[in-house]
Amino acid sequence: MPEFPWSTDGSTILALAVLHCVIGVTAALVAQRRGRRLGNWLILGLIGGTAALVAACLVPAKQD
Repeated sequence: MPEFPWSTDGSTILALAVLHCVIGVTAALVAQRRGRRLGNWLILGLIGGTAALVAACLVPAKQD
């Protein structure tokens, strides 16, 4: 099996997974401040991570 130039032990994978979830929750909170549903964006954020955060920043705020 080829060697990777970065560490692939369990602690690195866990740290990346936690960071992914933190970014996902941040995306949900950004979307909520823009008038979107928190639950939907939380699911999207936990799946999409960074892409969901970018999308949440780009989505227009809802006008009430």
